[in-house]
Amino acid sequence: MGRLSYKTLKELTYILLQLIPEGRVVTYKVLARTFNVSPKLVGKILSENENPIVIPCHRVVRSDGGIGGYSGFGGVDFKKKLLEFEGVKFKGLKVLKEYIIDDLEYFIKLFS
Repeated sequence: MGRLSYKTLKELTYILLQLIPEGRVVTYKVLARTFNVSPKLVGKILSENENPIVIPCHRVVRSDGGIGGYSGFGGVDFKKKLLEFEGVKFKGLKVLKEYIIDDLEYFIKLFS
């Protein structure tokens, strides 16, 4: 995939977020690798999400399973509650591995 404009990258990221099944999460790193960009850029894009329930940025977590940030509503506490409501299980503040989509191929297949 060639170099994308920021606007296109943002739009594609938001589309991918809507494809993450309820009860699963993806990492910033996998999203970043999908577009060959920095995980920090993915975080910036997610922080600009103006419709966090429709575009479920709460389904993105750190590579180690840590909950990461969340600028919507009640912050990370609310993010954890949303994920638990959707069926994601935690050990402390870390998502259990079986709920994490950490395979880049999952997203590449969506564009094939």
